[in-house]
Amino acid sequence: MKMTISVATVLFLMTISLSVRKSSGQALPLDMAENSVDDSFEGCKADMYKLVASKYTEQEINHTPGFSAAWQNALNNCNKVGLNVNQSAAIYMYTQAKSKNPDCSYKEFNNACRKEKAAYTSGDFKFYTLYFFLTEAVQQLKRQFSQRFFCVTSYRKTNITFTNVSLNQKIRFGSFASSSLNKTTIVNSFGEESCFKIKTCYGAKLKKYSALPHEQEVLIPPYEVFRITAIEKRDEKNKLWCKVVYELKSAGKRSDLKCIKTKKLQGGIFTNSITLN
Repeated sequence: MKMTISVATVLFLMTISLSVRKSSGQALPLDMAENSVDDSFEGCKADMYKLVASKYTEQEINHTPGFSAAWQNALNNCNKVGLNVNQSAAIYMYTQAKSKNPDCSYKEFNNACRKEKAAYTSGDFKFYTLYFFLTEAVQQLKRQFSQRFFCVTSYRKTNITFTNVSLNQKIRFGSFASSSLNKTTIVNSFGEESCFKIKTCYGAKLKKYSALPHEQEVLIPPYEVFRITAIEKRDEKNKLWCKVVYELKSAGKRSDLKCIKTKKLQGGIFTNSITLN
């Protein structure tokens, strides 16, 4: 879809960026995302940092289209207060509009996360750096006192039609999933095929670390499991905000990959940032 952008449309485009980051006008299953990248790095963060720092960041700078420029831009512009620079840069890079990083944006990253479990295992995954530090960032934000003990309700809107869905079914999003604390932020924005009201216990409020902080984004990690507690369809009477609205409640987490990249590694904790030469 082509759009003509004028000064008058800038504010509108800013409000739709969150929902566009979640939608692509296609039909997908809503299930446990068995082929997704879902490593939570529990028990292996130090070793995975060592592997990312010694191997994967350089590999992605040289071979992942657009990564070098996108990562350097994120390192230069991210909020460096509170989180370490790599975690903050990962959030900044992920939340930027696709037009800022056309070859290496949230879209390419999410597509890879949804289906490249085998590539992650073999070493052919193109986004180890972003995946690792984004996972660390969400976990670190969730550990902060203001978020540690609370589940939050957030809202997600997409232009995707989901198939094979039933009440009480358990699902995962299969990638990092953007949502908003403020329903009105997304209610009039692009995509009205499927909407979600989500009670997440592992997603984190991105706040000032997002490239677009006004969106009040809550980022849900791919390993969080949800149960579908309600399914409503739009009709003439209820006038729902989407054609189908799913209500989800957190049902724990599941990480099938389980530190698979670091099982043979032993190493210390690294605290320096990963920058480009």
